[in-house]
Amino acid sequence: MINEAAAWRWIDLALAFAAAAMIVYGVLVLGWSVFVVIALFWLENVVIGIFNVARMLISGARLGGAGLIAALALSAFFTVHYGMFTAVHGVFVVMLFGQPELGGALSGLFGPLTRMIDYLLADRDGWFAAVGITLLQAAAFFRWMVASRAPSASALPALMFAPYGRIVILHVTVIASGFLVDMLNMPILGAILLVALKLVFDIVSVNSSSSVAAPAKHAPVRRFIISREEDATRS
Repeated sequence: MINEAAAWRWIDLALAFAAAAMIVYGVLVLGWSVFVVIALFWLENVVIGIFNVARMLISGARLGGAGLIAALALSAFFTVHYGMFTAVHGVFVVMLFGQPELGGALSGLFGPLTRMIDYLLADRDGWFAAVGITLLQAAAFFRWMVASRAPSASALPALMFAPYGRIVILHVTVIASGFLVDMLNMPILGAILLVALKLVFDIVSVNSSSSVAAPAKHAPVRRFIISREEDATRS
């Protein structure tokens, strides 16, 4: 079990480094700006939300018919709530960092988002980034499929709230750092610093989740050793 957990940890770390390497390549070779980097982080959140709905449906189906019905209801609520949350976050990204590159009047809720997505996917480089993000998240989804085969009644509530902490912590930090980068007026270095910041966040998240999961697997062995010691003392 320990070796299996370590293997999954290395897979998660490899996915985090692959995502960072892809964006660094875009900054250094393809000339991506700070706005494009932050917009790609936002797009990654959208992809994560889509795969999270798939996780919820699969977790519910593993529990049987009643579980699937509950998963359908929760995933519908999650889609609306997370969708609005992500949409408002995307508008903030456009208004704070995208206006110089997008140009023109930006108003409403979906107008700025449509302009940002069109800007990201306007050429082959943007499609390269979008496909890369999707493939990396698909790999993470497959990793979850293999690692969580056993049905769990607690999986649905946990998945319901799983993506929110990532958005709040990561993107508040990234947006604050983005203002600092703009003041330094060093776009290439600033974009790479943002990628490095996100990579550190991903590494810390992987390590913390691994350390939380590890003690629970050792508990039965510890209880068995204690019981054997108690038996020896009585005899």
